[in-house]
Amino acid sequence: MKPTITNHYNIGAKRPKLLCEDQTIFLPEEGWSYAHHPYIARFQERFYLVFSNGHAWEDDVGQRIMLSTAENFEEWSAPSVLVDSQPGDPCEAVLIPGGLYATQEHLVLYFTRFEYTEESIQDGHRKPGGHTRKNWCKFYMTTEDGSHWSEPVPIDFKGGNHAPRALQSGRLLSCGGITFPYSDNPDGIHGWVNVGIEEKYAEHNQPGGVSGGSTFLISHDNRRPAGLCESSFIQTDDGVIHMLMRSGTDYLWCTESRDDGASWSEPFRTDFTDNRTKFHFGRLPNGTFYYVGTPDPFPPRTRHLLVLSLSEDGLDYRRHFILRDDQYKGQYIGLDKNGIYGYPDTMTHDGYLYVAYSICKESIHLLRVPCDTL
Repeated sequence: MKPTITNHYNIGAKRPKLLCEDQTIFLPEEGWSYAHHPYIARFQERFYLVFSNGHAWEDDVGQRIMLSTAENFEEWSAPSVLVDSQPGDPCEAVLIPGGLYATQEHLVLYFTRFEYTEESIQDGHRKPGGHTRKNWCKFYMTTEDGSHWSEPVPIDFKGGNHAPRALQSGRLLSCGGITFPYSDNPDGIHGWVNVGIEEKYAEHNQPGGVSGGSTFLISHDNRRPAGLCESSFIQTDDGVIHMLMRSGTDYLWCTESRDDGASWSEPFRTDFTDNRTKFHFGRLPNGTFYYVGTPDPFPPRTRHLLVLSLSEDGLDYRRHFILRDDQYKGQYIGLDKNGIYGYPDTMTHDGYLYVAYSICKESIHLLRVPCDTL
């Protein structure tokens, strides 16, 4: 029997707004006016935040990866290039970070590299609308001191929507699109096994999804296909892993594992609303489950409210708080730069919940809120 996963979301209801501290990490500038895909981690008493940075619009040729660090929340280094633009065929490659994972020994950056086919390029940029990607590959880099990074190394790893997290057993699990790699090696580098729902629905699979592929199923209303991608998981206290996925509809979909991530169920639609974008689930230090995302489904893809939702059991989310609701307009024109609050990534540290996010896909921000106020 499928569980009921819901956020009881009433679009017209008033929700309290939390008093959050907020830091601006990156502001757009002429020539580098696209910024997105932020990830946050803590390593050796410092914060590390990476993000993608492009010339003008989303996932265009020449996109690179930037890094900013801080010892505390208030004082961040000016973003510097961590992985620079790379030559490709017929144009420069596209780079997208896929999360930061920290151990006591090293910090790992995962990233994706791909190129566009010649037919997908027009006037030196990717064409609007349909395009085809090629030479798709994943890499990782490590640092042991936070300053000196290894050269990129290829990795057979189809995660990268969020950084790996440990399950109750200690096994690492990563979120991809419809592939959810696991590893019993705590270093975050070796032993990855790529499993998920990709093979089960291979006949529907659309190659080239940024987070490891996407698939198209028929939703419950039998009218609109659900394009599943950009997952994030929670593991409830009974050990069941619930992998929630963006669907391209007004609701998240879910697939479950009852064998520690080794196999996954047929996906089903939840009653958890969504604005057709990326989100992040986790747990607070007191065990409360949380979601950070943009759950107001209308208007679609506007992503106009950044919301924190809380649950005692991981399935029933009844408490909702607004993190950010200021309305912005982008400063620079760019292809596919829709939505205000984009692609949150979260972590807890020293009594705070941290949320990294983009605004209008051109500036990068980090907020924090005390966990004991939630």
